[in-house]
Amino acid sequence: MLNQEKCPSGFEFTFEAILDARTAHRQSPTDDEDSESLTSNVREFPERFGRTYHAYKDGAYVFPNDSNEQARMEYLGQKIIGEILDGRLHLAPFSRGRPPKRVLDVATGTGDWATQMGDRYPTAYVEGIDLSPIQPLIVPPNVQFFVQDASEQWNYKQPFDFIHTRLTLGSFADFKKEVIQQAFDTLEPGGWLESLDANGVCQSDDGTLTPDSALGRWTRDLNAASEIIGKPLCVAHKLRGWFEEVGFVDIHEHGYKLPINGWPDDPFWSEIGRMSEQNLLHGLDGFSLGLFCKAFERTPEQVRVALVDVRRDIQDTSIHGYQLLYVVWGRKPG
Repeated sequence: MLNQEKCPSGFEFTFEAILDARTAHRQSPTDDEDSESLTSNVREFPERFGRTYHAYKDGAYVFPNDSNEQARMEYLGQKIIGEILDGRLHLAPFSRGRPPKRVLDVATGTGDWATQMGDRYPTAYVEGIDLSPIQPLIVPPNVQFFVQDASEQWNYKQPFDFIHTRLTLGSFADFKKEVIQQAFDTLEPGGWLESLDANGVCQSDDGTLTPDSALGRWTRDLNAASEIIGKPLCVAHKLRGWFEEVGFVDIHEHGYKLPINGWPDDPFWSEIGRMSEQNLLHGLDGFSLGLFCKAFERTPEQVRVALVDVRRDIQDTSIHGYQLLYVVWGRKPG
């Protein structure tokens, strides 16, 4: 079952926060350049549908940030993605023998990946940026978190040699321009960008997931709603092409079929599917409420009633559904 332990929330933060990306000139963990202080309203998360959402740039991200969502994100990252990548935090060619020097984690969420990177590479400076200050108080001394809108202009004085994004679907209007191009411009020559994401589409190869099923309608509505609000969910399959267009070289792509439940015969992927089922069931309200109420003007009651049948489909192992997960990494020439 999904770990229900609550992540830290509602605490006083000791890290700095940049409330305007144009002032984001951090140079090192000891950089004493002035930055705007973290104002109280950034931590006063608005409540909707019984969930909390980020306060800074309220509405820019339609999914919740409360302790239940934090637990789901960490379960997805540590358990599911961790298993698929065999415990590796990245596929870009860094190691303890060849560690990165400066790492930027874009849309860091709970900061779990950035914190693990700080532990693994103690000589590196690791920075995580996000709209929500939901990261832990206790982190390695080489890790810092900042409140920042990554869709705005980046103005770092020092380049990074590794920039990372993970599961940021629905966060950006133009991922190529706002993230990939800015990462290219912000990396030092020879630096790497790695993006891991899943397309927000459930599908099957054998016709067991039909378009008129509850799950088929839900995944279609999910993507239509994301297009309406201008934050498309189904872009992961475009990552490699965007890397190429921006100018990255030595581009690699790994693709995985992420089962929605335990239907696969292979024991490894069946277990991945069972974990994915728990993740989907746990996140279904959060995925749907803000997006459908905003894009389609549905009531929360209408959304929740429709999700009853979607939950049933997710748990039906006769439906051989999956999502496509992509990991793409490339190097800036030089």
